[in-house]
Amino acid sequence: MDYKKITIKTSKGFTLIEMIAAMVLAAILVPGISSILGGTLMNIALTQIAVLANMEADHAQRKFVKHINGVSSFSSTGGDLAADTLTFTSYLGSLEYQYIIEEESRTIKYSRADIDGGTAGILLQNVVKDTTINAVTYTSKFAFKDSKGTDLGTSPTHSDIHGVELTFYLLRGESLYSYTTYAAIDKGQLGI
Repeated sequence: MDYKKITIKTSKGFTLIEMIAAMVLAAILVPGISSILGGTLMNIALTQIAVLANMEADHAQRKFVKHINGVSSFSSTGGDLAADTLTFTSYLGSLEYQYIIEEESRTIKYSRADIDGGTAGILLQNVVKDTTINAVTYTSKFAFKDSKGTDLGTSPTHSDIHGVELTFYLLRGESLYSYTTYAAIDKGQLGI
């Protein structure tokens, strides 16, 4: 009896049709995957920018509210209180504070008379003072309010002022973030 040897031929590799199918699938899937990945990374970056802007704004707002709570008197230049400069004296140590919104440097600066000779240091950067976008004007400013929250304009008396509102706009990349904080003056100060 004759035995025939049966051999199974196993081929390794791809056929031409399999290669073409793989290339077509790769050509369809790779742009979609890269688009999803790119969008995800852009969202992460924009979220990070917004979080950092919020942290910086929160720091400036907390400092502002802390100092306004201790106001004993406001100072003015030429008889009017300015919308871009706020100068006041605190009842704690009779220190003079000044907040300035500068359009040229796009900053909010802060100074205290007893530190560095009253030289203003940068509190917040990339602040938009006056700008118009899509027919809407954005103005960073200080506003003086009475006990009912009504705007008192630029020439109120100290006894009329019950609070100060700070509105500012931060420009981060192409995004504009709006912040408003209201600080009430502590009329019931303790004489400690």
